[in-house]
Amino acid sequence: MSGNNKKENRHCATDAEQCRTMAKLNKWKLLYVEPNGSQILKVDCIFEGEQTSFALKEKDNE
Repeated sequence: MSGNNKKENRHCATDAEQCRTMAKLNKWKLLYVEPNGSQILKVDCIFEGEQTSFALKEKDNE
């Protein structure tokens, strides 16, 4: 988390453009993008708000 004590929602992406796309699709505010050293998902997208997950919830599997 950054030093401002706000909640951050982090997700990895291949590049900053994908972070912007994720922000638009999910109606999230993109705070910043930072490189993470990974070879495939090369950046962390940091959005404002509570951490979310794209994992399927149990009720989605019914």
